[in-house]
Amino acid sequence: MSIFKYSYYDTPDGHDLVKKLFYTNKKVSIIGFGLASTEIILVSKPFGYLNTVYRYGQLMGPMLAATTTFCIVTHVSTNLRGKDDMLNYAIGGFSTGILTGILVKQKFLGFWMAVSMACIGAAKKHSKLNNYEFYPTFPNVRKPIYGDFRTPYNDWTLFEPRQKGWVAAEERKQ
Repeated sequence: MSIFKYSYYDTPDGHDLVKKLFYTNKKVSIIGFGLASTEIILVSKPFGYLNTVYRYGQLMGPMLAATTTFCIVTHVSTNLRGKDDMLNYAIGGFSTGILTGILVKQKFLGFWMAVSMACIGAAKKHSKLNNYEFYPTFPNVRKPIYGDFRTPYNDWTLFEPRQKGWVAAEERKQ
């Protein structure tokens, strides 16, 4: 399978660490770049290219470090313990919170982030093990037929054409 079409849960935990790292860091890079750009344009407004690149590193570095830490620690704990259960995600979430607290130089915040991330990680793995959605999605009432914003198809018609004989409100008045 191509690394670009890979999803995090295509393989079980403890396998394909490089693909999982690429998948998670790709998502965080996109989100982090948008958030960092917003902060740079609206708040910090650094002067010069080097200061701008440095600020991107300050803002995106902890995000990338957190996702990388979660993936690596979860992978290592799964292989060391030999089990694929909620405790691996809790260990990964706890280490992510501790690392984030160290990076932002606030140990108290890091501790509470570690505890909350461990609980969130265990709940996410519990949802995967018991086949329910951790983040509920809205039902698709109208199905896209030519692709959507996540597919490479360039026909931007998102929904099926209207039924034949449909008349717009403006045309009915005439």
